[in-house]
Amino acid sequence: MDSGKTPEKNPVKRKAWLHEEQASPSFADFLAGGEARRRFLDFWLYDNLGNGVDLLMFSAFSLLPAGLVSEIGGFLGRFAMPRWHKKALSRARNNLKIIRPDASGADIDRWAEEFADTQGRLRAEYSVLQRIAANGRNIRYVGTEDMVAQCAGRPVIFIGFHTGNLELLWQCLVNMGLHVTTNYDPPKRRSHQWITSRVRRRGGLGLLPPGRSYVRPALRILETGGKLIIYCDEGFDGKLRAPFFGRTAHLQSNYALVIRMARKTGAVIRPVHLTRESGIRFTFHALAPIELPPEEMPGSRLAEDVALLNSVVEPVIAANPGQWFFLDNRIVPL
Repeated sequence: MDSGKTPEKNPVKRKAWLHEEQASPSFADFLAGGEARRRFLDFWLYDNLGNGVDLLMFSAFSLLPAGLVSEIGGFLGRFAMPRWHKKALSRARNNLKIIRPDASGADIDRWAEEFADTQGRLRAEYSVLQRIAANGRNIRYVGTEDMVAQCAGRPVIFIGFHTGNLELLWQCLVNMGLHVTTNYDPPKRRSHQWITSRVRRRGGLGLLPPGRSYVRPALRILETGGKLIIYCDEGFDGKLRAPFFGRTAHLQSNYALVIRMARKTGAVIRPVHLTRESGIRFTFHALAPIELPPEEMPGSRLAEDVALLNSVVEPVIAANPGQWFFLDNRIVPL
């Protein structure tokens, strides 16, 4: 798999993202009428109808067997996407042709259906995540021999992938006895924010604030020998930042962030990802640590190091395209 075109001499750097909490509309907005009233009604009435359904399903699913919950989610994904998310499914099919130009029409059809199935399962499995992880029969571990011992007492950046189940990935690390911390892009829907925050905190994942404000506390964690998990395949605002898939390498993804942090703190970079074998059966893959070559001066190899990380991440996504969360994001030059 091509890891991307030759890095530019001076690739564009990523703009710092500052997260801002949206203020709740007040009753004064309702009284003001017009656009302010519309925002009030959207926030307090119409949005809460969907929020209520999400929370009801989350609570109901928590009472059911984990395998059944996953199957229901898969069915809902396969049923809903072709009917109500046709544009997303069309983008996914087009992206499959870019990611796997060698694929046949039958392959594209199979991966597109797997993508729809995966989207439904991911949302449903929030209710039973800890139960899936706690059952030793559900997860097979590959490449983890002595990994915990090798990570002891030293800073580690686990680079994660959005395959299989991204939430289950960090839960596996926590269940190994590793204390890991991450930052996050808060979901837009308030019910999704509440569910993801609850699941992550109950599962033992450390959370840093979103946006650029997390960088300094993240560095402090590494400087004291702590562990981070940073997802390096990423979409933002509907556009794919990484992997590159033939696009010119750039510095607008978490690749550059990971490299800078690792260079500054001496952290080990360990790629980890999950693949779904069937139902709620997964395989946890721990890949070999990524060794960064020496650099003549700080930052002189950043573009090359970014391409190096991409060369590890991209083949994993290409091998499991139907399980990739960001398959429906637009692959455009950044």
